[in-house]
Amino acid sequence: MSKNISKTAKSNRKRLTLELSQDAYNLLLGLAESTDKNMADVLRAGLALYGIAQEAKENGQNLGVVEKDRVVKEILLT
Repeated sequence: MSKNISKTAKSNRKRLTLELSQDAYNLLLGLAESTDKNMADVLRAGLALYGIAQEAKENGQNLGVVEKDRVVKEILLT
């Protein structure tokens, strides 16, 4: 990636301050460590997944975990 593209991508980002419970922080840290990603990347992936779930809900669909053609977990948004 060229330096100009990298600078542009970073300048389009917004910085957030986030307060988490100890349990939520530990989960975030564990996910980051187990996937060899940083916490920001884990949060971005989670946000993307939440967006997919919200879009499915708006379309009358569900998001779930499937194992051998059987839904073993369903992700519900409230």
